[in-house]
Amino acid sequence: MGTIKNLKIYGIDYGTRKCGIAFLKQDINIPLPKETIPSEKLLEYLVSLDLNHDDLIVFGLPISMSGRYSKQSFLSIDEAIKIKERIGCKIYFVDERLTTSSLYSEVKGQVSYKKVKKTKDQNSSVLILSNFIQSPGNAIALEEREVYNLKKDFSNYKDILIWDVPVDKEFENVSIFAKDPWIFWHYYKKGFESTTLISDLKDYYDLIITTKENREKIQVNINCNELMCL
Repeated sequence: MGTIKNLKIYGIDYGTRKCGIAFLKQDINIPLPKETIPSEKLLEYLVSLDLNHDDLIVFGLPISMSGRYSKQSFLSIDEAIKIKERIGCKIYFVDERLTTSSLYSEVKGQVSYKKVKKTKDQNSSVLILSNFIQSPGNAIALEEREVYNLKKDFSNYKDILIWDVPVDKEFENVSIFAKDPWIFWHYYKKGFESTTLISDLKDYYDLIITTKENREKIQVNINCNELMCL
């Protein structure tokens, strides 16, 4: 990812009502809490920070403990997309599953539960940003993907698996594996369910649709009659 020196870097714990915001204090390279703002004011607030294309915003990505994306995942991704379209800065996601539990574990016995809960949003954003600084390779960059418009007639296929690729077509008997946040967002807004778990998938499909880059990522225990690489 390159050096982060002299970049503006913010962490965001996005919620439906309010957002906790943290920032990286460059001289000591430590994430610190900044403030909590209403969610509807987030875009306006970030615009006021005068961010450029090289600056970074790190969103916590809500994921269920089982590892699946959810409606809250969609809302966070949707907000991040609006911000990227308006500001143009780089945006990353980090898994926030353990953020709250880690927060309470760190302060257990030191401050009251009520006090922690009162500042939870800001403190969670600090942990989100800290996770990114410590392990940037585990973060997922928000990138718009090419949406493929498939012309082929798929009515003869009984079971179809779409593997982490966005397509613009109505299917029957389809399963969708979407690990990439943008691809999950693409299908969710169209009303399609998807999964991030291999265990949710069948062992065999008549057809698997993916990209050439993703072909090697398909699990060896998932077989198919035909593989279409876009």
